[in-house]
Amino acid sequence: MASLTLWINFLHVLAALWLAAGAFAGAVVRAQTRRAPELAARVQGLRIGWRLVTVCAIPGSVVAGLLGVVLVFRLGYGFQPGWVHASVGLWLLLLGVGLFYSAPRLKRMLAAGEASLAAGAPTDELKRLAADKLPGIVADLQALGLVLLVLLMAFKPF
Repeated sequence: MASLTLWINFLHVLAALWLAAGAFAGAVVRAQTRRAPELAARVQGLRIGWRLVTVCAIPGSVVAGLLGVVLVFRLGYGFQPGWVHASVGLWLLLLGVGLFYSAPRLKRMLAAGEASLAAGAPTDELKRLAADKLPGIVADLQALGLVLLVLLMAFKPF
């Protein structure tokens, strides 16, 4: 059974790296997209961001979290330690925000970008969505949350 636990741990870490790739690459893409001078380049940035969310961030979060819960039991920690409670709570919060706020909002923004391309100029909807600073703040907080999760996993502080 020890070899199964090692494989689960390997897949857990791999999924966490997959998640981190999506989260941190998304921050870079977001910054470059904001600076893009042409509408087509901004829409391409939105497409890349959407791809990072749907291919890396959300699947990586789901797989890493579920395998992390499995590891808690296989390694004998159970749900007693505080770091396990904090980790599971933070993971669920980050996953929920990603699934129910960040991803749907990015999807709306991409749709507005595509409509703007078809219209030949930024639509009012795209301008309105692009002016909102909250999604960027939320994305940065999600990346910080990911760093906190790694800290909890590595140090198991309480």
